Amino acid sequence: MSISQVERILIVDDQSVFRKKLELAITALGYHAISAKNGQTGLEKLRHEDFDLLLLDIVMPGMDGFEVMQFMRQEEKLRDIPVIVISALDGEMDAVVRAIEIGAQDFLPKNFDPVLLKARLSSSLEKKRNRDRELEHLNQVKRLTEAAAVLESGMVNPDRLGINDIAERKDALGQLARVFTSMAGQIFEREKRLRQQVRTLKSSVILLTVGVVSGLGVVLSRIAAEVAANPFGIALWVNFVCAVICLTHAGFRGALPKLDKQLAIVIASWAFLSTVISESIVFLVAQKLPASIIALILVTEGFMVFAFASIIGIERATVRRVIGFATGLAGIALVIFATSDSVGLDSIWITAFIALLAPLGYALRTLLITVKLPSSIDMTAATGLCAAAAVILLLPLVVVFDDFVTLSFDRESGGVSLVLAIILFGIVSSVAVTLRVSLIRSAGAVFASQSSFVVTFAGIAWSIILLGEKLPFVAWFALALLVVGLLLVGPKEEAEEVDPLAKKRIDIEI
Repeated sequence: MSISQVERILIVDDQSVFRKKLELAITALGYHAISAKNGQTGLEKLRHEDFDLLLLDIVMPGMDGFEVMQFMRQEEKLRDIPVIVISALDGEMDAVVRAIEIGAQDFLPKNFDPVLLKARLSSSLEKKRNRDRELEHLNQVKRLTEAAAVLESGMVNPDRLGINDIAERKDALGQLARVFTSMAGQIFEREKRLRQQVRTLKSSVILLTVGVVSGLGVVLSRIAAEVAANPFGIALWVNFVCAVICLTHAGFRGALPKLDKQLAIVIASWAFLSTVISESIVFLVAQKLPASIIALILVTEGFMVFAFASIIGIERATVRRVIGFATGLAGIALVIFATSDSVGLDSIWITAFIALLAPLGYALRTLLITVKLPSSIDMTAATGLCAAAAVILLLPLVVVFDDFVTLSFDRESGGVSLVLAIILFGIVSSVAVTLRVSLIRSAGAVFASQSSFVVTFAGIAWSIILLGEKLPFVAWFALALLVVGLLLVGPKEEAEEVDPLAKKRIDIEI
């Protein structure tokens, strides 16, 4: 028998000679004996150490055996420790009877026989072992009951049921645990597939909305750039409108977060990437490129995000996803080939190359939100803070480059068109960016970046409707390729992070 398996027996008696005699006898029987000279010391040892049995003298100065037993009955840790009272028998039989009525299991005379000591200890310890096995059995039954309640409530990862140790039993309880684990595995896989399908559908709807709304922003940038050749000035006004809308909405809902240093750095970086770089470049190249070509260039964001996310390991580059992106790339190549001659893309390739910095900034923005933006922050508030930070960052650039835009309602100079374009662009940014943050959180960076595909075709559609631009029929065939690529990419798989049994216990405690 190893030391960790040796049963520990505490002796509480005020007579040192008798304590020593008991210690030697108990040790000779193969148990571990520890002694205490009075009731108070013995009670403290019981509270701070683990014992399997207590040999307790009744008559002691100070705290006697009765008081020790009364305290033990009041404490959950101590009430199940078996007690054998020690008696001199002469004149103490009434006290022994009283001790047994309180809860003592047996008694031992001070002039004990070693054979009697062995019998008393073996009997009491066997009762404790049976009691411990009974408690363990009841505890496992309780855990199985909790697991059954969780199974009834819905999907749960079988590894989180916490009954794997019970399933190793060879009896009926183990068989029941194995049945529960098997049922949980089947339900988990089925519900996981269904939830993934729902997530894909929901995320696809959000993605399409983001793309359609953002595509309108591409056309609005073209309209604004035709009136005022001031990229920083236009971006300043657009972000001012966006900040007012989002922060007002978040403020009314009480969702404005406390801005600490770490969050401020994330927001400032987000504003620099998406506004100072991307939006300003969009307004700059909109002076020379048609809206449809700008939309085509912005689609490269999806490929940039996929490449970066695969490199840093936040998304998996599976074969299915690679095929999806290759399909989408084929669709974009088809559109560019079909439109390059009609818009003279070869003669303005430098402008097109500069325009690629816009999707690069958006791609880095998407990864920043994925990795650094706290999940607890409200999405509308985050969009508003980003727009406010963009206004602060753009102000020095507007001053240095004398790029300020004066708003007016002069119809002849196009002032009305500019004001309407800026206001609409601010509204579009509020909606599109907020939805995009939601999409990044729910479906992952790679899937969220696929909104650039929709932006491309939405931008083309809006340019045809609002600006009269034309694209050949082959572009619509490319749309089918992009949709197929989008479905193959799919959102990231959901990871269950909460142990439902632990959550259940927390709810009960609260």
